[in-house]
Amino acid sequence: EEEWKAVMLHYLANGSLKCINHNIKFDDKVVTFQWGQRIANVWWDTNIAGWVLNENEKHGLKPMYNKYILNGEGSDEDFGDLFEGIPCNYIPIDIFAIYGANDGFKTWALYQFQKKYLREDHPRADYRKLYHVFRDIEMPLIDVCMDMELRGVEIREDYAKELSVKFNAEMAEKEKLCDEYVAKFDKFIEENPTLMRLTKGTKKINYNSPHQVSCLFYDIFKLKSVSRKEPRGTGDKIVQQHRNKAKKAGTKKGEEFIQFLDNYQRYKECGKLLGTYIDKIPEVKCAKTNAVHTTYNQYGAKTGRFSSSDTVTKINLQNIPSHEKSIRKIFRARDGYKFVGGDFSQIEPRVLSYVSGDEAMQEAYREGKDLYAIMGSKVYGVPYEDCREFYPDGTVNAEGKHRRTTMKSVLLGIMYERGAKAIGEQFDKSAEWAQKLIDDFYKSFPKIQQLRLKVEKMAEEYGYVTTIQGRKRRLPEMQLPDHDDYRYQEAHRQSLNAVIQGSSADIMKLAMIAIYNDPQYKALDCHMVITVHDELIMEVPEDHIKEGADLLVNTMKRVGHSLIDLPMSVDAEVNDYWYGENLADEYLEEE
Repeated sequence: EEEWKAVMLHYLANGSLKCINHNIKFDDKVVTFQWGQRIANVWWDTNIAGWVLNENEKHGLKPMYNKYILNGEGSDEDFGDLFEGIPCNYIPIDIFAIYGANDGFKTWALYQFQKKYLREDHPRADYRKLYHVFRDIEMPLIDVCMDMELRGVEIREDYAKELSVKFNAEMAEKEKLCDEYVAKFDKFIEENPTLMRLTKGTKKINYNSPHQVSCLFYDIFKLKSVSRKEPRGTGDKIVQQHRNKAKKAGTKKGEEFIQFLDNYQRYKECGKLLGTYIDKIPEVKCAKTNAVHTTYNQYGAKTGRFSSSDTVTKINLQNIPSHEKSIRKIFRARDGYKFVGGDFSQIEPRVLSYVSGDEAMQEAYREGKDLYAIMGSKVYGVPYEDCREFYPDGTVNAEGKHRRTTMKSVLLGIMYERGAKAIGEQFDKSAEWAQKLIDDFYKSFPKIQQLRLKVEKMAEEYGYVTTIQGRKRRLPEMQLPDHDDYRYQEAHRQSLNAVIQGSSADIMKLAMIAIYNDPQYKALDCHMVITVHDELIMEVPEDHIKEGADLLVNTMKRVGHSLIDLPMSVDAEVNDYWYGENLADEYLEEE
């Protein structure tokens, strides 16, 4: 290693040498963590370029080399296939050197192929825009993500232990309540040979066993199947459907059954929270940094949105549940720092209003009005004030709140292709009621309907849609002639959302790059540590909270405004730990 280090450090530190690699962030993290040397000029990542050019394929080096250089006539075999799990330090160096050199050769060949398409002088405008996405958004993000990943986030281990005790106690309580309900069916369980065998004659149901719960639901409770795909399913969606049926029945027995289902689901949820987060997070803390680390995947979603995962720690900071605020509170700012967070408010509806050109929506944002109340006013034909959640004196306006909430649901339904049935169920109304609401909405906001049709036509004609920055979301199934085909239907559901979500992702990514490149960022000793969709959190020294918050909020607003020409609202928070008490008034009040 020392010999290799002596040779390589010179090249890694030379900023005049362009580094081309496949999944360059991984190698950059390893040499930085082990040797303290960053790659000086991260120039081209063939993995990222592959995502930009086609997000719908395998992005490993071997599959891409095989497909584009060997025209599919080669092999996709990687290290694991060739050496069958043998650690690399067990392989003779002369053999391993050939494997390693082969990777470099393949990466170079792939780079030569990709740069024919990703270039600023490409004759086609769509490829010039893709080059902009690659060169000005995705490549600069590598350094940003690397810093976040190497720094990691510190945790409160004592607090995690307290949570573990609390959730284990709740889990035990819910299990006891479930057992009490199931005990009423003892006789039927005794007569069921499968359950008697599975429970070894104890009649004690293991609620973590899908097989046992399935027998309980369909053989003991005699529930009727609610899913053709999973006739004896026990998943959350199926349980919810059973719950809805029991609720509609409105009987005392139904109420008791609903209570059982609620206890069962909470038992399962507590177990998942313990195993995935509360007990797991402290176990994967890195002793060297005293923090937990994740990997930010720039193309985690095919729309270009981030995801978070890690092959070693298995920590996913993107899916830590927001409804269980206590779990996010495990993550703390380092001593001498605070978390300073910025959250884009209604970024996706803002993007929709910009892309559609709808004047009423844009007016709401320009005048600082409540978008959903304006929508309610137009659709229901009542004054704006009658669609607000609160009266001027601060009391709740129940009817106004209902109108506003229905509008929010309809708008989100349009952006995420939620049908009338789902919207109706949300409000305990019929699908016909919801469809009329959607139809009335489209009549009141015709430009949104026009945008949807325009996006769908583009997808059918070209096989892709684009974000405001020119990032493509390829939906080839939109070109299938049979529109009843489930693959067409699925692509149809994604088309408008891909434009909205992808454009929102572009805004967040460009804001992160702008913050990172601002001279103040390093001068103030700020560090981005967490990003979750529309939220960005920095660690800022306590002496520079105001300046750090201004940098974060003003940059996010400026970048958003420059891309969609609408005022952006960014809510700032200052915390000792994620989702902790907001200290903004204390640190950000005007002097």
